[in-house]
Amino acid sequence: MDKERLNQLISEKLKLIRTEQGYTQDTMAEVIGLSKKTIVQIEKGRSLAGWTTTVAICALFRESRILQDALGSSDPVEIAEIAAHRYIRRSHDKTLGGLSISPSSSS
Repeated sequence: MDKERLNQLISEKLKLIRTEQGYTQDTMAEVIGLSKKTIVQIEKGRSLAGWTTTVAICALFRESRILQDALGSSDPVEIAEIAAHRYIRRSHDKTLGGLSISPSSSS
């Protein structure tokens, strides 16, 4: 799963995760550091959660049944780590004097 897909999935499940926890939109906003307006926008599908918000939700609600089911019972934090590191490896493969310095090509 890549970062964009994880952002989309978290955005789609935000309301379910929030209600599973018994949180109001105000409480959820305070817990994850967003405005209530932003929570409403995400829940209504008008905007997507950003990467920082996605990671915060994965970490803070890693025991959420909704979140685990959406990710195939995987640890949400581990899924976020994998998505982040795949992005970095793909984006930063560079060479120095013709030698690749990507993590996948060790000498």
